[in-house]
Parts: sequence; structure tokens; C-alpha cells
Amino acid sequence: MSKGVFTFRGGTDALVTKMKAELERNGVDIRIRSLVEKVEVDENRQVKAVHVNGKRITCSAVLSNANLKSTIFKLVGEESFDRSYVEEAQAVRLNNSSCQVYIGLKPGMGFDDCGDLLFHSEHEGFDVDALLSKKISSRTFSFYYPETRPGSDRWLIVSSTNANYADWANLSEEQYEADKKDLCETTLDCLEKYVPDIREKLDWVEASTPRTFQHYTRHLDGASFGTKFEGLKVSQTLPEQIGGLYHAGSVGIIMSGWLGAVNYGVIVSNEIDKRLAAASASV
Repeated sequence: MSKGVFTFRGGTDALVTKMKAELERNGVDIRIRSLVEKVEVDENRQVKAVHVNGKRITCSAVLSNANLKSTIFKLVGEESFDRSYVEEAQAVRLNNSSCQVYIGLKPGMGFDDCGDLLFHSEHEGFDVDALLSKKISSRTFSFYYPETRPGSDRWLIVSSTNANYADWANLSEEQYEADKKDLCETTLDCLEKYVPDIREKLDWVEASTPRTFQHYTRHLDGASFGTKFEGLKVSQTLPEQIGGLYHAGSVGIIMSGWLGAVNYGVIVSNEIDKRLAAASASV
């Protein structure tokens, strides 16, 4: 990090493809569009099974990458935990949600190198309400160049802003679409300060909102990055409450987002591996 921020060459698609191939080489059976409805726990508070798309699958260990609070209160149920642990889990704060605007330029049309990240703010002083407001005062632009994805001739930009789930959750469909359009337009207005001819080169623009995050991740209140830092202790001590139940994800360790989830995932996976190895040795 002391040398700056770098973008993975090949893009996230290439990274996920490599991860998938490595998992399959290790005998992992990958299923998509599979909704976990319940984690079943026996009378001794040991993992017994998971219920997926109406099917019961027996197992001795589960690694949940769902939101920490969803894992505890929805997938398992607070009756399976110590009261003190439940109270600690209830006190964990969710991270805020966010909005993104995805911008694609016409093939072969680009812009001068702006670096990988650009932070923009017009608000004076630190103001949490302003950071979360739909009247956006700050944006982070991520710039992606053709060399980021070898073989591509596309320049891409993603604008990220903090958001309040409540500002988006209950809008009518008509108002929701209007507000997304406004988010796109105001983002382009801001981006013109750095890429003056962006509208002439524009091929595609679309927005995601806290409702988008809630829809695809099922995180409570559309939380983009799981829980805040106090969720780490609750996450780490989950196996002490339910034998064989582990949690990974972005819970304030090392970094937020996918990189934090990967780092923490490696740590937790090692704990699961030790449990399974011990179980195999005792057979």
C-alpha cells in the first residue's frame, strides 16, 4: 500500500475465473443460483446440515459469506446462541450502503491517463450527513484502461458514492428510475471536469443503488461491505457458539470490500482446514 493503489491486470472477471479453476482442481463442486435458506444445528449446538433451494444437505462444517447478522439471526436463529453473544451481535453496526455509476466509452475512444483512482469533493469540512446524502458532495472515480484488460479496446469508469439505504428503499418504481437517471446525469456532470468530452464518447451508463445491493447480496439494509469493525470479534468467535459454523466476509479486518473478504477468508479457511484434518485423523 505504501506504493499506491494498483488494479488487477485482466480485471475481476479474470481473477474470479482463476479462483474458479483452482477450486475445481481441488474438488470443489460449485453451484450458482443456490439460495441457502437455513443452517441446521443439532441439540449439542453442532452444524448438522444446510437447506439450499429446498434441499437438505448434511455437513459437519459451514463457512458463511452472508452478512454476519443475517447468518446469526436469519440462517441459524438466536435461540441457538448464548444470550450474551446474541446481545453482542445485536449491537454490531451495519456498514453504510453505496451507489455506483458504471460508464463505458465507445470502442477505441479513450481519455488521458488520470491514474487509477480520483477523489472528488466540493463540501467544506468533514460531514457524515453530506457524505451519505443523495445530493452527493463526494465521489470516488475508478478508471480502467485497455491495458487493464488485455485484448480490450474499452476505457471504463466507475463512480462510487456513499448512500443511505432509507433514501432508496421505499421509492415508487417511477421515482426510483427517475432518481437513478439523475444520479447518472449528475455523475457525468462531475466527471466532465476531468474528462471534458465524456458525453461525446459515452456508449453506456447505468447505476446501482442500495436496493441493488440488497437484491443481489441480501445484506440487511443493502450494506455494501458487511458490518463495521466490532463485527470482527463476533465473527471470529462464531465457531465457539456453534461447532463447525464459520463466517468470512468484510468485517473490518485488513481492508474493506473484496480484498478484505479474501484476506479474512484465507484466515478462516485455515481454521476450517484444521478442524476437518483433526476429524479425519480421529476416524
